[in-house]
Amino acid sequence: MIRGDCVESALADWLQGPALILGVGNPLRGDDAVGPEVCARMESPNAVDCGDAPERYLGLAADAAVGRVLIVDAMDFGGEAGEIAFCRAEDLVERFGTTHDSGLAVLSRYVEAEHGKPVAVLGIQPCDTRFGADVSAAALAAIEKVSAWLRRITSQWKRGEMEAAWSRS
Repeated sequence: MIRGDCVESALADWLQGPALILGVGNPLRGDDAVGPEVCARMESPNAVDCGDAPERYLGLAADAAVGRVLIVDAMDFGGEAGEIAFCRAEDLVERFGTTHDSGLAVLSRYVEAEHGKPVAVLGIQPCDTRFGADVSAAALAAIEKVSAWLRRITSQWKRGEMEAAWSRS
């Protein structure tokens, strides 16, 4: 797992070429909304809001235009509220807490085994995921930072590659 100032460069190094970005989370549970919020700010066809059921969207990874899969989610890795971590699938263990039925490690391993696509997770340390809570200021700052990183990285991909491939589907 990579944390701190190195996260952006590690993400940029890993996320080359068209990828599927899955935003996972429940907007009714405070900071758990980070994944969907990042996707909303990206305004990109390759950023998909999965809500709290990412397993329903894993088939999108089968598309030939998808080279990698990045999952963005609230993840309790013991960091400070709003801290960002980058994990490759092999770094994930089930102990990282999520509020979802299927853990991130299981989902990642499934995508890699079933579709042959490398998977990584960009996790944001939540502060409050209680039902009805607002997204914390720390999580909002992380959402903005991650969204900016991803917009910058994805803008370097070959223009229209994902859009053209998905319009043929």
